[in-house]
Amino acid sequence: MTLAWGLREDITAIWHSDSIEGTFTPIHFEAMKPEIHPDYQFVVFEDSSADYRFLTRSTLKTDPAKTVVWEDGNTYPLVQLEISNASHPFFTGQMKIIDSAGRVDRFNKRYGARKKTVAKKAPAAKK
Repeated sequence: MTLAWGLREDITAIWHSDSIEGTFTPIHFEAMKPEIHPDYQFVVFEDSSADYRFLTRSTLKTDPAKTVVWEDGNTYPLVQLEISNASHPFFTGQMKIIDSAGRVDRFNKRYGARKKTVAKKAPAAKK
């Protein structure tokens, strides 16, 4: 297969200029090991609680029965999320700030500050 700029898809060498000689020298790369990499594909993630979907690429294994037709007309695997940035309280501005100082005061009021009593020793006599 030929790519848009006229190079073959399975090219194994990248040409770079050698600044010293001014010639072009090929750099050869070894091919990736076959059948050890996960499938990297387009996936639609859906947060049903916020009615929010986004398309991205992922290596997540998906259920082949769950697919969705995206805006571009293609069918993609669907992954349903319980929470996303569209429904998380931190990102939506609905997060409650916890008053930690008030919690410490409540604890001390309920259980009291436990203090140990230490008997003071008499000062040593000077010679």
